[in-house]
Amino acid sequence: MNTFYNQMTVRNIGIFTPEEQNKLKNCCVAIAGVGGVGGLLAERLIRIGVGKLCITDPGTFEPTNFNRQFGSTTKTIDTNKAEAVYAELHEINPYADIDYDIHGIRSQEDAFRLVEKADIVVDEMDFPMLKESIYLQRAARKKGIFYMFSAALGFGCVATIFSPEGYTLEEYNNIPKDMDLAQFEPGRISMDKVTSRLPSYVFDGMNHEKLGQMMEGKEPISTNSIGVGLTSILTANETVNVLLQKKPIITAPNYIHIDLLDRVYSILSN
Repeated sequence: MNTFYNQMTVRNIGIFTPEEQNKLKNCCVAIAGVGGVGGLLAERLIRIGVGKLCITDPGTFEPTNFNRQFGSTTKTIDTNKAEAVYAELHEINPYADIDYDIHGIRSQEDAFRLVEKADIVVDEMDFPMLKESIYLQRAARKKGIFYMFSAALGFGCVATIFSPEGYTLEEYNNIPKDMDLAQFEPGRISMDKVTSRLPSYVFDGMNHEKLGQMMEGKEPISTNSIGVGLTSILTANETVNVLLQKKPIITAPNYIHIDLLDRVYSILSN
């Protein structure tokens, strides 16, 4: 295993020290959702030498995923995403310790299970799954690890990192602290926060009602391989920085927003 791993990561040395590379080998990243960004993120992390992943996704691949999702091919239609992504990752590094399940995050217990071994958890679930995201961040805070969510928006991306001692996801979205999530309804995400990050070239003329339907999962969100690929790279970069702490970590309420077509490169505060 060591010989294979050293060969696989030798081109990283100089960017990482041998000690940093060894730390990545022994770190575990949990990812909830391995469709668009999550699948590519898992691939980036395995290639950069992260030795342990825990991934979950209850969804299956379909032709509408082909424009952006790692693992989606004509051979994997109707295959569970976590299972298909695991198979691809295993071909890249058969010695990596990868746990996968097809259950997803449906309860607080699911969230605790996913983060049990993790050094950081990354949330790549869909916008409407804010309740499930709160489960995940609550589990991360209890374990004392960082939680991050990121999303592809057109040809751009946004990423927000939450310290275990800092902002909660409830505070970030103006939701009462310690709310009983059984009472939670979709669509509680603030439209003002979403619209402040939407690219002008895609959403010109979109009315508030249509946007709300997209955030609630009633209509599909426009997305593409460039934005998803960029988001996975930004997220992988920030994940590695949390694990190695090579640079100061940008945490909520600040977030990173990049758009290649609008040429926006910024760190913004809510």
